[in-house]
Amino acid sequence: MEGRQAKVREREQLRRERAELSVACLGRELRVPLRNPARTLWVFAVLLMLGFALGLSAGITRGGKTGLGLAGFGVVLFACGIYAAVLARRFGARQDLAIVLGLRTLTVPALPLVRGGTVEIAYEDLEGVTLLPSGNRLVHVLRTSDGLVPLLLDRLPRSRTETKLPLRIHVRAALARKRPRLTATRLAAVEAQLLHEGPSVGALVATTNGEPEVIAVVRDEAHLGAWLLSGELPADYEMICAQDVLDPLGDALRDAIGAMVDVAGSPVKAQRTSATDGER
Repeated sequence: MEGRQAKVREREQLRRERAELSVACLGRELRVPLRNPARTLWVFAVLLMLGFALGLSAGITRGGKTGLGLAGFGVVLFACGIYAAVLARRFGARQDLAIVLGLRTLTVPALPLVRGGTVEIAYEDLEGVTLLPSGNRLVHVLRTSDGLVPLLLDRLPRSRTETKLPLRIHVRAALARKRPRLTATRLAAVEAQLLHEGPSVGALVATTNGEPEVIAVVRDEAHLGAWLLSGELPADYEMICAQDVLDPLGDALRDAIGAMVDVAGSPVKAQRTSATDGER
């Protein structure tokens, strides 16, 4: 009985591993939504409208110069509330507040966010991801031939921390310049093993609905044996060994990882696309 329960627990653990890797969209397009400020702006708008109502009522009650001043202050709050409501409505209508890691291009929201639009960068034109001093902290920026483009990691949802997002971007940029191009399956295996914490001997990859799916990053022979005996492996799975992934890439990945700690100089103005360009 205990042996059967242990096998059930082991199988459930393997399924959880597979589900976590599937969510990461390794070797596929990954869309990471950013926090939309619309709700916060609506709250500000309501508070400002309440301030307008209080200022107006206090001004009418008091009368005289004091009352006139309170009423005038209320009018200012009303104007600010209207502006906040307009911004909230504009942000609420936006569907492009996201960082999209495609297979060929990277798309990020253009700054300032209130103007809308996105910046689309081909990986071949992306020189890397750099840390840039901003105040008393370092922020990630994309280094392109046109300048520096901010990577808005501070706007990631609190429930979703993509701490390895810069590394994935840098690695895809490095791999995009390799010839011949890696297949999506190989790219998935590369990303899986680079993001895996701890030793690995390879990755189990299958094709689901025409797209690669990393089933597991194999830690050792015992882990591989558990998968082989689990009955959870699809018929078309492929074992891509760590050596098969890293050898053909040479210095590209080492340069990509090493450049993650570089600190750039002063930023230059990056080329910006219009909202229409970003929607294409």
